[in-house]
Amino acid sequence: MGLCGDTTSPMREEERRPTDVVWLIFFFLFLALLIFIAAFALVYGDPLRLVNGYDSFGNVCGSSNADMADHNDSRMSLSGYDTTDRRYVFFFDVQDLSGSTKVCVKECPDQTLHTFQDIQDFYLRTGSQLCRYDYTKHEEDINKMQSINARQANESLPSPECPSLPVYHSDPVLNRCVPVEGEGPAGLVYNLYGYLNSLDILEQVLADLYASWHLVLIFIFITLGISCVVMLLLHYMAGLVSYAIMIAVMIVSTALTVLLWWSYISVHLQLDNAPLDQILEETVRNERALLIYAIIATIMTVALLALVLYVRPHITMVAELFKHAGACLTRHPGLLLQPVITFFVLLAFFLFWVWVLMSLATAKHLRSSRLQTTLQEVINNNSAILSEGDDTNLTFMRTPQRILEYVDPSWVRSMWWVWVLGLVWVAEFILACQQMIIASAVSTYYFSRQEGRGKVRHPIWWSWRTLLLYHLGTVAKGSLLITLCKLPRLLIQWITKKCKDPEHSCARCGLRLCCCCLWCFEHFLKYMNHNAYTVTATRGTAFCESAKIAWRVVLTNMLQVATVNSIGDLTIFLAKITVTALVCCIALPVLHANPTLHLYAVPLIVTAVFAFFITHCVFSVYEMAVDTLFLCFSDDYNTYDTTDGRELVADKELYEFMVKHEDIDRKNSRKPRRRDPPETIRFKEGAV
Repeated sequence: MGLCGDTTSPMREEERRPTDVVWLIFFFLFLALLIFIAAFALVYGDPLRLVNGYDSFGNVCGSSNADMADHNDSRMSLSGYDTTDRRYVFFFDVQDLSGSTKVCVKECPDQTLHTFQDIQDFYLRTGSQLCRYDYTKHEEDINKMQSINARQANESLPSPECPSLPVYHSDPVLNRCVPVEGEGPAGLVYNLYGYLNSLDILEQVLADLYASWHLVLIFIFITLGISCVVMLLLHYMAGLVSYAIMIAVMIVSTALTVLLWWSYISVHLQLDNAPLDQILEETVRNERALLIYAIIATIMTVALLALVLYVRPHITMVAELFKHAGACLTRHPGLLLQPVITFFVLLAFFLFWVWVLMSLATAKHLRSSRLQTTLQEVINNNSAILSEGDDTNLTFMRTPQRILEYVDPSWVRSMWWVWVLGLVWVAEFILACQQMIIASAVSTYYFSRQEGRGKVRHPIWWSWRTLLLYHLGTVAKGSLLITLCKLPRLLIQWITKKCKDPEHSCARCGLRLCCCCLWCFEHFLKYMNHNAYTVTATRGTAFCESAKIAWRVVLTNMLQVATVNSIGDLTIFLAKITVTALVCCIALPVLHANPTLHLYAVPLIVTAVFAFFITHCVFSVYEMAVDTLFLCFSDDYNTYDTTDGRELVADKELYEFMVKHEDIDRKNSRKPRRRDPPETIRFKEGAV
């Protein structure tokens, strides 16, 4: 059966009907669910809570907190306080972190403060107020309290507005003021680092990602620039660039491997030289991640070297293959802009997805509780310090304040899985739309000279129109199949990491085998999706019918697929790896040198994933052009018969290229015959 039935002419638009409508409706319903989750996260979440933390009154440090200022509760007058210039969280009592009052400060104490006067002097010198935000309103009461017994009150009597004395010399760690080594009683610093390490791992990861988002964005644009340059060079100098890709992939992959081992060793030495009670769990995770990256990079470098050795003898064929694909792109240069459009759509989606993810991590509701604030309560709790006969004569002019805590509702966690599923499905959908457009334009270009086929003046615009009017459902169904195959593989990889005990070695082996099988099946599905989109673009059939037709064509030309298509796809894959590795070589030293990042392995892997997505988006123009040309040629020749008077749509040069690199006697074909010599073929005049 041919690609287009009895004739190879693409279906006219008036004969088309919308395909896979049910799947399109399902996709739109899923998008509605994603919009609901995004709205919930953006309303109740604030990514700044991950990075800067928040005080006891619900104020996010380094933020205006304008959304909390509109309330009428006098007991919450400190909620909604503008802390734009106060970036660090300061604990009033570092020996009782769970019950301590927290405020936002401009600077952490740069020396140990033993008295209230020292706190006042520190404020006058730096402008960083360590007391509560309303402390200045009650200086009269504080002065009266200090006059009762100046020595005890000044040195040991705690005040609700100010921290417990002494206040230790501190440095900011994860935007929290942490006493430096040697300050305070034994175990104090250990407890503080233990508190920081107890923070949710996902929140720590997202905090570093939020702090480095601008760097990741720069690396993404660098990826786009390098990818476009390589694609243009491949278009005009296919032979030379093919050799250059072989050399570059070996150099860049080796350089990235060396950089990863260097980063791992430097972090390892840093941990070896750090006191045990001052080691952040984030740094330990960073060391482990870099070790895993380095091992994987080493294995991949060896594998890439083997691929280069395999592709090198076929480099002439690769150059010819790209030459024929380039002829189509030369006829329709607008196709070269398609990946740029896809890039900006993907970039906007990725940025929105990450922002909502960080908002979802902080989508918590506020819970209030009473805070002991009056001076009389403090005096009663410290009656041993004051004499029973002292006349305090203190006035209390304020209402007791309440503290606010952010509580994480358990049901929000279920939204994470839906949001991750949305990332994979929507990203695959966007890429599939590009593949459908390219396949439609290339197939239109190929069959444009056939008799009875109306000329399409603007193939790219026609491809866009056909996709939007008729085939979005097919794209949604194809991208969902990839998603349903990819998510179980990611879940199995996560379970494999959890099975660390030696007694689970058999389970780990089985899980890795399943993961490998799913990976192979996923890439097979991707290849079949490419071909199915080509059939849909040409014939107008639904996804399953298109996949069935494409499979028959591929099966008929199995060995030619292995020799021609695989070599071209391997070369494009090496180009993707080269660009991705080059961007990672740039990103790794920059992220490593950033002092605000502790788990910079996360921004690095995010950069690598986004870079590969972008390179895949750019180079898929050539990939889809090659696959579509091959499928169109195979069907063109399968339906060609020397006795029916029909001419072969392919030109002589393309036919000779296909025959030259075919190593198979077509004995497995439905029409068991060899490729006919070029002199016996009736070709259409002009070039394809």
